[in-house]
Amino acid sequence: MLRSAIAFVLPALVGMIVFVLSLPLGRRRAANNGIYLVTRLGLMLAGIRLQVQGDAALLRQRPAVYVINHQSGTDPIIIAWLLRRDIVAIAKHELCYHPLLGPMMRMLGAVFVKREQGVGPQVLAPLLPKLARGYAVGLAPEGRRSRDGTLQPFKGGALWLAQQAGVPLIPIVLHNSGDILPARGHLIRPGTVRVTLLPPVPATLTAEQLQKVFADALAR
Repeated sequence: MLRSAIAFVLPALVGMIVFVLSLPLGRRRAANNGIYLVTRLGLMLAGIRLQVQGDAALLRQRPAVYVINHQSGTDPIIIAWLLRRDIVAIAKHELCYHPLLGPMMRMLGAVFVKREQGVGPQVLAPLLPKLARGYAVGLAPEGRRSRDGTLQPFKGGALWLAQQAGVPLIPIVLHNSGDILPARGHLIRPGTVRVTLLPPVPATLTAEQLQKVFADALAR
């Protein structure tokens, strides 16, 4: 319990301080500094290690849309550590009011979405200017965490966004992050998360075809 509390609270506080101190260098650089410190410290304190398979150069692609399967409350920090710079995340609207995560995510430029809105064109359109300025967008096509690790139906918002922006669509497969912090869980279990980086896929795929790309990778 103590490990989980520290891993959630301390990185957020440090990240906000680093962001504010870095603002004279520009908001973009300040956000990158904050993301780096929050994710590095968060993973270290939580005892989470990453075993990454695939071409690491894929993580440096800018602009790009990155998509992940969503198993765990630790997924946002994992994807943020992997991408690390010039990123914009989509988060559920409830986090906007979280006393620590809310201010930190607003500072880092997160886009908050209400569940009833879904993640469709009307919500994602404001991200197009960010992609045009060389940012990466990270999102989960399932929309919410899987309770048992099985893939939920994918939505097509990420495909639409990549197609409209003309940027690569890059899948990042999280094999076992649900073992670290399952849906509705509150205690982080230290361990190693296996991550597979897949080559870019066509944005012309259907949501069902994109889901199959993840299903095939998870089965290997």
